[in-house]
Amino acid sequence: MATQAQITAVQQLYVSYLGRAADSAGLDFWSNAISTGTATVASVATGLTLATEYKTAYAGLTNDALVDKVYTNVLGRPADAAGKAFWVASFANGSVKADTFVSSLISSLGTQDQQTINNKTFVAQTYTDTAGTSYNASAATSVLVGVNSSVASVNTAIANISNGTLTGLVPGAALINAVATANAAVTTFAKTTASTNPTFDTTKDGSVDTTEATAALNTATGVRAVVSTDSTTLLNAKQTDAIAATATAKTALLAVATAAQKLSITAYDNAVTAQAALVQTDAQKAAAAVTLATNQKGVDVAVTASGATVTYLSLDGKVAGAHTAITSAATLYTALTSTTLSAEDRIALTTELAKVPTYGAALTTSANQDLAIAKADALVTSTKALVSAIDSDGATLPGPPITGAKQEGLDYTNKVDAQKIAVDLVVKAVAADVAVTAAKTVTDQYVILNKAVTDANTAIDTFNTANTTKIAITALTASVDATAKQDVFYFANKVNAATDISIGGTSVAFGAGDSIVLGSGYTFNSGALSTGNANTLEFFLVKGATGTQVVVESDAFGNSNTVVGTDGTITASPNAAVINLVGVTADHLSVANGVISYV
Repeated sequence: MATQAQITAVQQLYVSYLGRAADSAGLDFWSNAISTGTATVASVATGLTLATEYKTAYAGLTNDALVDKVYTNVLGRPADAAGKAFWVASFANGSVKADTFVSSLISSLGTQDQQTINNKTFVAQTYTDTAGTSYNASAATSVLVGVNSSVASVNTAIANISNGTLTGLVPGAALINAVATANAAVTTFAKTTASTNPTFDTTKDGSVDTTEATAALNTATGVRAVVSTDSTTLLNAKQTDAIAATATAKTALLAVATAAQKLSITAYDNAVTAQAALVQTDAQKAAAAVTLATNQKGVDVAVTASGATVTYLSLDGKVAGAHTAITSAATLYTALTSTTLSAEDRIALTTELAKVPTYGAALTTSANQDLAIAKADALVTSTKALVSAIDSDGATLPGPPITGAKQEGLDYTNKVDAQKIAVDLVVKAVAADVAVTAAKTVTDQYVILNKAVTDANTAIDTFNTANTTKIAITALTASVDATAKQDVFYFANKVNAATDISIGGTSVAFGAGDSIVLGSGYTFNSGALSTGNANTLEFFLVKGATGTQVVVESDAFGNSNTVVGTDGTITASPNAAVINLVGVTADHLSVANGVISYV
């Protein structure tokens, strides 16, 4: 692919040699040739001197006349006496030839003349990009007339490109395209956000709009405030202090503990560690709850189905010891997670449950997780009681603490509990901060994207104000009349199939100089409505009772189920919007690059 520098170099050659902006096809061909190494800037320049345009402009001129014409065409000014004398002399001594004169001139320009070439090249590129397939050679030449080294001349030329004064260009097409681009960016971002942050998509429509993003940010911010109003840095510091306090308390406890008590302390520490490994985040708990509900429902459907070999009765029969009768998914789960159920009974129960396809084993997995957590919690509780009872004074437990008395065991377990809280706060705060950051990233981007949409629409308003007596750019949201001025109509947002519109229904009709801009994303289908391509956004022209109907698809659709009456008028179009051009016949319309124009 050609670089911007290569594209600019070729555009400058078109400006200098042919006096016009390059057409897209020519610009792409030559710049890509330079990019692939099959051509050079010099060889492209030589190629342009062979063009009929170049020969027509410069062939057969005397040396004096050639110098004058090249200065006028390329630099936009008459040749100065010294410059003219130099080049005429160069022709005479053979150091410069007619077909290399332009190349020699533009390679030896002064600052002001170089700025003129730069400005012309910029304007030319703007025209090429704007015109696209609506390129007009006459307009491509006239757009450069008057462009010199001044900023004002560039602004005037750019304004001419935008306001429709150049042949072949729709007034404000670039502004309309800017609106379409800005809206498309919002749509793309909304869909991407729904993919990367599915919880933001509360309406489950595959996109996240500004309202949903803001709601997600408010929710995340609220959760963070509930976790703690302290910063993560402060919470980390408190966690460090809590860990240090626990270590100090343990040292004091070990100093007074007997050998047997030290075994209890070790058992307690191991239980706390095991419990910590099983702790779930809020998100994990929510996911586990959804999984459990799914598994319970799956088992319930399977065991209550007609002819099921595994039933609640058969499951209940596998448990020999005392237990709550298994009559439902809930009571089954109670048995599976019971810490008092014997190992033998549990094996028998899970073996029978495993016969239930898919959901039986999955429910056992869910139960195993919850049972492990319950056992870990129970072990912490039992070992904690033993450690809390360690007291070197021997008189403070049981009973209320005595002022100045030591309670080493209780102090340690209290410090462990405080450490758990501190660690949990850090984990939750970090998770909440991540959620806030994710939501804020989306809302911040929406600020940028929505501003781009606003700015693009404001630019159209500004354009209309500046051209109020000549041109009007109007968004199609309801039936409208054209005016006596040149009208350009467009859809401000994505085409809505529910929006059917008439232009010229009451007074001034769609007429000479008027256009409808659908954009390059649309392809004109000159066939019947039934010939649509399901992979392409299309529009059709259909003869109706009162004029030509423009059928614009809201989504790529193949054979539309549009309903057409006996008089040709469309009565229903669930997959497309219909623009009725009242009093306009198709022979007055031309279609190019997504633009429908009255000619």
